[in-house]
Formats: sequence, structure tokens, C-alpha cells
Amino acid sequence: MLMRTQRDGPVEIAMVGRLGFVGVAAVLGIQRSANRCLMLVPGYALRIAVSDLRRVAHRYPDVQQQLSGYIHALLVQNAQTTLCSARHSLEERLSRWLLLAVDRLDDRVIPVTHDMLSVILGVRRASITTALAELEETGGLVRQRGGIDVCNHAALERRTCECYQIIASEYGYLNRSGLHEHRMSADNSQMRSCLSCF
Repeated sequence: MLMRTQRDGPVEIAMVGRLGFVGVAAVLGIQRSANRCLMLVPGYALRIAVSDLRRVAHRYPDVQQQLSGYIHALLVQNAQTTLCSARHSLEERLSRWLLLAVDRLDDRVIPVTHDMLSVILGVRRASITTALAELEETGGLVRQRGGIDVCNHAALERRTCECYQIIASEYGYLNRSGLHEHRMSADNSQMRSCLSCF
């Protein structure tokens, strides 16, 4: 999800993947959203009309509980991302973002460019290039044309701040509590989870 001002341009406020959804405002009964969603990675997403979702959530308390649990996790992510952006180094913030992306994609290769990372993190492209080179030297990732291969999750975790673990733990709790995942089909080997950033 993305927030912006006319003067400052866009910056990431949250990352949504296979365990989440966009349109939180509609679930809360609000007809408009201040955020813009951008799908960075090709994949599939399921869509449901707001009226149908509200009807199902009203009829099945477990669905409402899962929606509420996700909204809580999203609020934790928003708050932690704000803290991280204000207090932590670019290397730590970039490592956090890459690790969260890997978690949401279930794939260690993230098809994202230096330009897109500079928009996401609100820094100059040259700063992203420098930070990625430093992280590559530690063995945590390998830069590829049009993407980044997080080849050593543990090495990258050592370069990030505690914000990654706080956010990951919250989503891990949701997963352990029985969040239902939807897959397009078992035989679709090309399926990739939806990663919406901003």
C-alpha cells in the first residue's frame, strides 16, 4: 500500500501477500481509502464484492475473526514500519523489506528493481545500489537483472533490525491460528502469490 503527498511523492506503508488482503477500509465499513495498492509481482489474487464479504463475515464469526486478526497484524506492520523508517539504517530497512517479501512470496527470488526499491523505501536509487552491494558482500543475497535472490535468509536476518522479527511473528501467529489460504489450483506450477506493496 502506498501513501503520498503532492510534494513528497509515494512511499510504502505496508506490504500485503498471500496471507492478507487489500480493501481494509471496506471491511471496516468505510467507503473510501486513503491508500493506493500496487501489485509488484505477477500472480493471482482472489476478488470478492464488499457486500458479499460483509454478508459472509456476518454469517460466519470465524471469517470475521480472521479478518479482524489480519487488520490487527496490518496495524502492527504499519506501526513497526513507521518506527523502522524513522530510527533504523537503510541497510536494516532494506533487509527487513526483502525478508518480508520472501515470506509473502514463498520464493527466494524477488522480481524488483533498484528504482522500485528506492520508491518503496523513499531513498535515492544510488543509495539502494550501495546498500544492496554491501548486503551481497555478506552473502545474504545475489543481485540479478531485474531481481534479487535472497540466497541466505539467516545472513540477511543478521543485517536487519528487530522490526522484521516483530512483524513476522505477528503474521506467524495468524498463520498458526488457522488462517485459510486459497490456491488457484494444485496443478498450476506457475502460480505465484500476490505481493502488493505500498
